[in-house]
Amino acid sequence: MSAMREELHYLVDQLPESELRPALELIRGRLDEPAPAKRDLPFFASFEAEPDLAERYEEILRSEMGR
Repeated sequence: MSAMREELHYLVDQLPESELRPALELIRGRLDEPAPAKRDLPFFASFEAEPDLAERYEEILRSEMGR
């Protein structure tokens, strides 16, 4: 491995997690490969519920918080 690649690996390892995405996008932009289709949505969730769940959210929260 060349000295430049070793330095790049070292520098990437020193980056905080919050700075990895911009660095990754910068490097991907230099390549002809498209970005993967996978999206990073760590807080996204989906579920089935009663139709009026959104309308009753305040009542539900009150009952859960009042335990």
